[in-house]
Amino acid sequence: MKLRVRVPLALAALLALAGCQVTTFELSPLAALPCDPAVAGEWHSVGDEPSGDGEMILRVSADCQLEIEERTPAGPRHGEATPLFLGEHAGQRYAWTDGAWLLRRFGEDHALPAGDVHLVRFAITGDRLELWSTDDKPIAHAIIDGELSGEVIARDRSLFNRLTAPQPPEVLARPGLFDAEPAAFRKVEPRP
Repeated sequence: MKLRVRVPLALAALLALAGCQVTTFELSPLAALPCDPAVAGEWHSVGDEPSGDGEMILRVSADCQLEIEERTPAGPRHGEATPLFLGEHAGQRYAWTDGAWLLRRFGEDHALPAGDVHLVRFAITGDRLELWSTDDKPIAHAIIDGELSGEVIARDRSLFNRLTAPQPPEVLARPGLFDAEPAAFRKVEPRP
């Protein structure tokens, strides 16, 4: 389960085919900021082909509640909403959610300790949202090599990284911490 939002974030299929890869933080390395009105709204994934647009929809309320809808051949798949937290460091913007919520939302049964968060880097330019997920394999190597504090669990084609203890905000600027290619979303007016 590479929790990335690439072409589009059709994670259900990826979960079944690729196994799961995710990195969580025991604690967010950043303090949460107030919800940014620019983040609020409905964001549709942008696919490689126009027919792939909108397979994943992110809905962020004015009070930063995140709801995700997946559009599947069997119909839309909804899940519970969760608080979305925002932060900033060194000119970059970040968002995070409860890690256990994310794994439940996408059908993964791996148990995380209470309070772990899943964090992404993001940028908004006009009506375009780009999300960079963590690059999980290099993070696993950095944990194993003692460059990052954490633990790695690898089983059944799945990789679960957990960055432990308080991580300084500077960890977010570590080269290779995030995927090179972002997932893209486009802001649309919600349907009535």
